[in-house]
Amino acid sequence: MTRPGFISPYLDVSTPSRWLRGNHHGHSTLSDGHETPQELIDAYVAEGYQYLALSEHDLFVDPDDFPEAGLCLVPAVEVSSYRGQTLMHLGARSALPARQLTAPQILSTVEADGGLFVFDHPNWTSMPDYAPDDLLLSMEGLRGIEIYCGVIERLSGVASATDRWDRLLSAGKRVWGHATDDQHIDSDRFIGWNCVQWPHERSVTSAEIVEALGTGRFVASTGVTIDRVGVEEGAAFVSSDADEVHWIGHGGVIVKKELSGTSRVHLDEVIEVGPGDQDLYVRAECFGRGASTAWTQPFWVHA
Repeated sequence: MTRPGFISPYLDVSTPSRWLRGNHHGHSTLSDGHETPQELIDAYVAEGYQYLALSEHDLFVDPDDFPEAGLCLVPAVEVSSYRGQTLMHLGARSALPARQLTAPQILSTVEADGGLFVFDHPNWTSMPDYAPDDLLLSMEGLRGIEIYCGVIERLSGVASATDRWDRLLSAGKRVWGHATDDQHIDSDRFIGWNCVQWPHERSVTSAEIVEALGTGRFVASTGVTIDRVGVEEGAAFVSSDADEVHWIGHGGVIVKKELSGTSRVHLDEVIEVGPGDQDLYVRAECFGRGASTAWTQPFWVHA
């Protein structure tokens, strides 16, 4: 009989690992960005990023066209749906037809082709009902959602979407939360990023980055650095340079707060505040100076 505990998306704490910082959502002059692909690559290399995607609108950019990039280029396309949503296809090999497929059709096509679908900027208010809850909840197989999209700081809507994330998680959807820039101009750079947990000695490939993003082996950030996260001695834990950690559970409820960058939460604390007939989860939000934040992926409870 399986003992109750946490299901962690992260490597075992005994596995030596490092973090790969990257941005998989942004645009160059090949679509509606203001910088050339090489200018973007050079800027992210200079900032210390280990991977980047040139995710142009409805246009596939072959990473092999940039053999001296200096970081790992992840193939990606931002696909325009029939209704005008712009949605991420990571691990793309070509561009899907523009404005012909619904969001669920794009999801199923991307996943069937071995890629990873991410629902971009769900709290952008560029159009009515861009990402209603009933649409997100109906999307079977959804694995990724942007929980912070930097460009929305200067557009209509809200850059953060942890509210949407918690609704999905509380409905039992195993969805991972991403932070990205979605840069179009230079001031959009380095606002939100993911850090993928990587076995220390393993070489970096775009296919394995997409795989790690698809299984939740990463954290998201707008400035706080997480150095360790996982399950240890039966508790979920996080270690960061934050000033405060909140553990968030079912329904977006704060399960626990600690005035420290290092914190852990035990199974009974999560079960105590969650409905007994629902799938339970807990995730950490780590708060630093100003509005800087980092997010772990959810730890699910198996009873």
